[in-house]
Amino acid sequence: MKHSIFFKITILFLFAMGSFFAFSFYFLKFQGERYANDNEKQKYDKISFVFNHIISQQLDLETIQNYLKEMGFIQINDNRLKSMILESSNIPRNAPGIFFRSIELNKDIFILLVSQDEVFLYKDSMKSFYVNYYIVILMGSAILILLFVMVMRSLLPMIYLRRQIRKFAKGDSQVDCRIPQKDEIGELANEFYKATNRIDALNKSRTLFLRSIMHELKTPITKGRITAEMVENKTQRERLISVFYRLNSLIDEFAKIEQLSSKSYNLHKSEFLLQDLIIYVEKMLLIDKLEKSPITCTTPNDLIKADFELFAMSVKNLIDNAIKYSKDGKVSVESDGHNLIISNLGEALKMDIEEYYKPYFKDSIKPNSQGFGLGMYIIKNTLDAQNFGLSYAHIAGVNHFTIENCIIERSCPLPPYEKPVRDDRLLQESEHPHPARQNQNKETPESKQKSTRESKSESTKIHTLKSAPESKKLAPNQAPKIAPQPAPESKKDTTNKTAKSKPKSSQQKSKSAQPKSEQPKSTRAKSASQHTSQQRR
Repeated sequence: MKHSIFFKITILFLFAMGSFFAFSFYFLKFQGERYANDNEKQKYDKISFVFNHIISQQLDLETIQNYLKEMGFIQINDNRLKSMILESSNIPRNAPGIFFRSIELNKDIFILLVSQDEVFLYKDSMKSFYVNYYIVILMGSAILILLFVMVMRSLLPMIYLRRQIRKFAKGDSQVDCRIPQKDEIGELANEFYKATNRIDALNKSRTLFLRSIMHELKTPITKGRITAEMVENKTQRERLISVFYRLNSLIDEFAKIEQLSSKSYNLHKSEFLLQDLIIYVEKMLLIDKLEKSPITCTTPNDLIKADFELFAMSVKNLIDNAIKYSKDGKVSVESDGHNLIISNLGEALKMDIEEYYKPYFKDSIKPNSQGFGLGMYIIKNTLDAQNFGLSYAHIAGVNHFTIENCIIERSCPLPPYEKPVRDDRLLQESEHPHPARQNQNKETPESKQKSTRESKSESTKIHTLKSAPESKKLAPNQAPKIAPQPAPESKKDTTNKTAKSKPKSSQQKSKSAQPKSEQPKSTRAKSASQHTSQQRR
């Protein structure tokens, strides 16, 4: 507020008004009284001169009236004022001759002329000094206020322009900040409107260009991945698929970097373990599972809160550079308090770390090195977007890159193993089942007869298959011949047969009374061997 231009102009206006009133008060206090005294002296000198002239010349009434008008006196026709002044003057009425007297009333000088017939009252027309002074003060104050209003009115469009600029800074490109004003502020607003239109057009063309490139790149990647699925060698197939997956993820990373540079990326922070991050980074770096990983993590259970994909991108670039420039090809990942440290055994950086943060940086010692010099630039931008710091130190031949304030909890304990609780109700039900379930489990005589018939039919099938000579083998495309089943009998035939087989019912009951689990072992073995032989065929 105190740095606002409106605040400064208001303070300037108040200072000008205060100075003007202070000067007026000083002039009124010291110079005004002196001028008023001089003016009053001149008035009395003039009146005495008029009286002396009238007495010496012995003028008539008409001549005296003309002379008073020439001296700046005006006639007053207020009868009430005349009578009041006449009573206070003690001038005799109806006396011969002309009587005149000067009277001061309310800082005004009056001259009273009394003849035998009429009474005349004259007032000095000279204005008071204070009246002129007050008029000057009012006019000066009005001019200052008018100037203040004009200046503030010309600056008020700056508030609207500031709001539109803030909207544009937040990503809203559809802003209209044109102002119908012909001064410098209006020209500035119109030029800014033209600039926003141009920037909006550039952003749209850039977005279209990037989408076209990504579409053209992802199309052959998709075709290559489909082709990789046809490779018979499992190891080669997995490697090719991982390569195409990595190419696809690189395109997505470029899109995120573009969003970061344009300040349009929305962060999605979450909590995750360092171990999960390392596993994801190993997949991004295409580290073979069959080989030993060059990454050593001493604190895998540390809890990190960040945008997983952005943080993984920065850590991946740091680990990739550490492996590339390490003497032993290994990298260590550990934590120190709330900081994550990535270190490797290698030479110190030849230049200041700030130089490596610049895009398209090339080391003067290795100008022909591979890459575009965007690694550290990407790392710095991704960490800055999440309010994480990055520092570098070289101690005892080891490079240390520290990501600051990213760990919220060290050695996060895993959730304890919960032993399953035994439910006593299920155990009681198994020992003492419900009566309804007991009735369901009981076998009726009809179900017993049905089970015996099914067992007999299975045994007959097994006997017929075994009776076939083993020398007659089936052709590879020939289906096995199954003996035709007898047609179902009618109800009448079944009733006759049941009537004839009444003496044998006792034997069937004794056989069916045996549970299925107590069937002869030979029949069960035969059925199992028959089932496996059918599967082989």
